[in-house]
Amino acid sequence: NTFSVMRGCKRMNKERDYFFDNLKAVLIFLVVLGHFLLPIRGDNPLVVVKRLIYVFHMPLFVFISGYFAKKIYKNGQYNFKKILYLLKAYVVFVVAIQIVYAIAGFEKFTEIDFFSQSGAPWYLFAMIVWYLTIPLVRKCKAVPVLLLTVVLALTAGYFKNVGDFLCLSRILVFGPFFYLGYFLEQKTLEKALQPKFQRLVVPCAEAICIFILAYGARLKDSLGMVYENISYYELEEVWKGPMVRLSLMIAAFLISWAIMFCIPRGKTRLSAIGQNTMPVYMLHRILRDILMFAGIYDYLGDWGWIAFFILLGLSAGIVYMLNNSHVVNQVNRILALHTPQLIRNLKRQRAR
Repeated sequence: NTFSVMRGCKRMNKERDYFFDNLKAVLIFLVVLGHFLLPIRGDNPLVVVKRLIYVFHMPLFVFISGYFAKKIYKNGQYNFKKILYLLKAYVVFVVAIQIVYAIAGFEKFTEIDFFSQSGAPWYLFAMIVWYLTIPLVRKCKAVPVLLLTVVLALTAGYFKNVGDFLCLSRILVFGPFFYLGYFLEQKTLEKALQPKFQRLVVPCAEAICIFILAYGARLKDSLGMVYENISYYELEEVWKGPMVRLSLMIAAFLISWAIMFCIPRGKTRLSAIGQNTMPVYMLHRILRDILMFAGIYDYLGDWGWIAFFILLGLSAGIVYMLNNSHVVNQVNRILALHTPQLIRNLKRQRAR
């Protein structure tokens, strides 16, 4: 059984699931690399590589978030601490990005908008919304919920107003991956990662990746849908929108499934990175913006594949640097939820 090592690790350390730690480490690296490739546009071949990464890296990240969301609402009570933590992280993230943009003279700080985000903070806001829907779906059967969320994702593209406002487009389009993770039980995941499926899924995922890399330049408009915050009216033929989106969702599902076969089950050097992805997620975007405003992409855009290897190394270095214990501790200290003294005193009195 491919999960035998994972079970052994769980018996040794019930607090950690090294499989998912390792998976999150790989994904956070792809998030960083994808964001560092994002400013590269036009006919550059790296645009196709960037869009291939965007096909699956956030759907898989959202799936993992849904998988671990089962404890958010238990016995009729919310884990409001987690929700408030995400809310604080979202506000801090938006403010930090706006400060960088204001210093660079790109936007005024007063133009800050907490209700419309097209950049990285969207994920934190979407997580809050998905968490708040759990009481509505937890007693429902998985299949009807998943079918409904897929229909909503495919329908959303017909409405131009469903975009960055309240991150609504991404909430709807990535929603099926969150609820798939939420309803998926560990036993089902173990069965899905058996070798008999690997022999089928991995070749299919490889074929999809090769197809995207080979024909991605010709499918520029269609692959542009991977950012999931644009409507079908961006396509030359609007009626193809649902088919394009559904195809990308299936591609994301298969590539994500295939990647999970390749992830180590035991404790590795990646495990520590996967345990602390929030500092990397928040700070790398600020570093990318600083480099962008410094003009680095004025040169990288003309360097072709050399630029890719530079950004590859830079992304790996940034992930390693931001996973430093000092950085992690400082970020956690900033995002920590401080209980007012009055509430602490009341808790102590009750304890007595």
